[in-house]
Amino acid sequence: MNLLTRCLLTGVSLTGVSLATLPLPAAATPAFGESSYSLVAYGDYAYLVSSSANSPINVRDDASTRAYARHIGYAGDRVEVLERSIGEDGYMWYFVRFTVSNATGWVRGDFISIDRDDY
Repeated sequence: MNLLTRCLLTGVSLTGVSLATLPLPAAATPAFGESSYSLVAYGDYAYLVSSSANSPINVRDDASTRAYARHIGYAGDRVEVLERSIGEDGYMWYFVRFTVSNATGWVRGDFISIDRDDY
């Protein structure tokens, strides 16, 4: 893991300003009652998560619930994070590649949990 990624994950700043004191954009903060998403960096490995183990998780063509769901995944599927974007719905979305099938697509951030075993 590079120094910048480690700083982002630990909240340590390279400039002496704590990252924990910097406000998140309003759109990046989940609304009351919604799940918060993990801080996931590019190249990190993560798992899909869901409150219902057997429910399919949509893997979409774009960072929007209106985008076509080309694939599905399930809680426990391991993915590599390739890109991220804040969607029009205010959620963080991650463009991921599944480690087993190599399928790619966008998954909403509340269905992603960083793989802490990589650290």
